[in-house]
Amino acid sequence: MTKNVLTKAALTLALALSAAAPSALAKSAKKPKHSAEHVAAVKKCNEDYSAAVKSAKTLKGKEHSAAIAKAKADRKQCLANAPK
Repeated sequence: MTKNVLTKAALTLALALSAAAPSALAKSAKKPKHSAEHVAAVKKCNEDYSAAVKSAKTLKGKEHSAAIAKAKADRKQCLANAPK
């Protein structure tokens, strides 16, 4: 009798878990695509940053460090101002 009850309980539990698994996996949210304006703004920010870093490579010492830091700060601000 106990074997029958345990078997039924185990089967019921296995069935419940197998039925719940697909619904739990299906709820994963997809990332929304960015607008064309956002993509263009990010591309421009990255290009400006690359140009600033390229020009900073000609500098030495503290001037180089300051130019890189300014380029990073400008890029961060540019990305923050980009349309969502």
